[in-house]
Amino acid sequence: MLRRIVCAAIRNTDGDIICSARHYDPLMRAQIETNAAKWPNNAVEQGFIDQYGIFLSRAEALLVARTADQIIRGCGGDEDALYSENLY
Repeated sequence: MLRRIVCAAIRNTDGDIICSARHYDPLMRAQIETNAAKWPNNAVEQGFIDQYGIFLSRAEALLVARTADQIIRGCGGDEDALYSENLY
């Protein structure tokens, strides 16, 4: 099965992941607030997850999205990194 990007995600230094439609949308912010002690503002990596729940950096996710022909628009600054705006 072809690997696909399914949603935005952030990962903390402990490897915990929060997923949502977009980075720091209201749903993601609510999840962060619920577990505030685990989510210091400066200790997260933004990325995406694939259909298997595997976290990918923005650069890794861009390669997957290109291979799966998921890129529907450019958004500037996206030559080396995937952004939600590229997908929908």
